Amino acid sequence: MFDTFSGKHRGINNHDRIKSVSESLGQSLYEIRQEERKLLAVEAADEIILNVDGGHVKTIEEGRSIEAMASVVYRPENIVYNDKGTRRHLENKSCAASVKNDNQEEIIAGTIAAALQQGLTRETNITALCDGASNCWNIVNAFEPMCKSLTRILDWFHITMKMENISLPEKLKAKFKRVKWHLWRGRLDRALLRLEQLKSITTNSTAIKRITQFITYITNNEDKIVNYSNRKKEGLVFTSNLTGSTVETLINQRCKGKQHMRWSRDGLNPILQLRASIHSKGEWDQKWKMAVLNAA
Repeated sequence: MFDTFSGKHRGINNHDRIKSVSESLGQSLYEIRQEERKLLAVEAADEIILNVDGGHVKTIEEGRSIEAMASVVYRPENIVYNDKGTRRHLENKSCAASVKNDNQEEIIAGTIAAALQQGLTRETNITALCDGASNCWNIVNAFEPMCKSLTRILDWFHITMKMENISLPEKLKAKFKRVKWHLWRGRLDRALLRLEQLKSITTNSTAIKRITQFITYITNNEDKIVNYSNRKKEGLVFTSNLTGSTVETLINQRCKGKQHMRWSRDGLNPILQLRASIHSKGEWDQKWKMAVLNAA
């Protein structure tokens, strides 16, 4: 790719050179985005969907890991269905990512820029889905004065993932399914009752601990639990499964789960800017030449 972009053979494309160019390119893309925030002119959107997630990455700095944040913004009309009306994908989305330790300033600014690219105005309704972590909701909350309405939903995908991590004896699994049934219909009080009953009849200390943690999780997000069943019937978004692969690529690819990979914030952040640009509809095609020239 570097040979092609340069228009001539490059004698050195070793690890250090690629690392240097990638970091410079990512920083250049970030600076271009900063300048463009005032120039965005996109058709106003009636509604946009906002997904925010995070992931911990192994670090060479102090501590065992650092947290990278990523957000994906899109319009509901950009969801494309196949002929059977089942499998879906997004034909247009805007992304932002950051690992900076800056009180979330960069990820908030980048997410706002991504929303503007999707047509955010003060008349836009926003539906935000998160995994329930406070740092994710902090990013969402920044949109409160910028839109007509802001609906916060605890992501159904993350609810089910946390439930799968609770291992119970076979005789209790049927009762545990009733918890999921109630949550699917937004019946938090009944779900909590079932969970307390499960705690009282199991003797497995690990299961009790995880049930207690799950109770805390849904209680902390009780005002964001909705009737997921109704939303699905009405064709409304209730889960982040459409953007899960994008977040996976932005944060996790070659960053998480690889024992030999260690990152610094300064080293990883330009990579995140590069990935966010590539995964945002049309952005890489429009900017890569300028970014490469600026990074040269």
